[in-house]
Amino acid sequence: MSDELLEVRDISFSYGQLQVLFGISLEVRRGEALALLGTNGAGKSTLLRVIAGLERPDAGSVVFAGRDVTGTKAENLARHGLALIPGGRGVFTDMTVAENLEMQALAIRKQRAVLRNRMDRVFATFPRLAERRAQLVGKLSGGEQQQLALARALLLEPQLLCIDELSLGLAPVVVGELMQIVRQLNESGITLIVVEQSLNIACRVCERAVFLEKGEVRFEGRAAELLEHDDIARAVFLGGHANGAERSVARND
Repeated sequence: MSDELLEVRDISFSYGQLQVLFGISLEVRRGEALALLGTNGAGKSTLLRVIAGLERPDAGSVVFAGRDVTGTKAENLARHGLALIPGGRGVFTDMTVAENLEMQALAIRKQRAVLRNRMDRVFATFPRLAERRAQLVGKLSGGEQQQLALARALLLEPQLLCIDELSLGLAPVVVGELMQIVRQLNESGITLIVVEQSLNIACRVCERAVFLEKGEVRFEGRAAELLEHDDIARAVFLGGHANGAERSVARND
């Protein structure tokens, strides 16, 4: 079995006439946590969407678990173990916690024993959600909603989990709690790609990092080594959250 779970090969992508990815290549090894960092509009979220099957690249390929999955629909990739938590709150606020999880598990709803076991594991991992399973999600705190987004993805039992800015808009203490959960998921064997704008947050979970700038890879190596690149580290630490074309398009899906 190959050490690489994911291989991204020379990916280019455009939104209409606006090209945002330029020949990006990277690999993610089984069991690792990779930080995908960059400034506003660098292409981080777009690259995740291409990997997860929500966008088809103009050129290049995505290989997952030894199979070329370029252009494969997101729902099919999810069945094979590649899941994405999109930026923002990836939950249904007008449903209860339990209903959100049941919606996510439609593909296995007829396998009642399997569904029950997975639900039990999810609630064991997220005891706060277990206490609030009958509560409307819109009444949960931002941190609890992000826990639910993680729980929904965990129901799919992914091999690779792509997380797009889980920390967005949350207080530091809440971010710390979420990163602890994410680290535990990685320690349980789930491979991660974590998109963040904060190097400080990413280093809590990830040992290796890829830094994107204007749709190209500018750095790849140990996350701690980014601190030695003053210009890149300054961009990651000081960069605000995106309001530009990449974020706007990504959130309209």
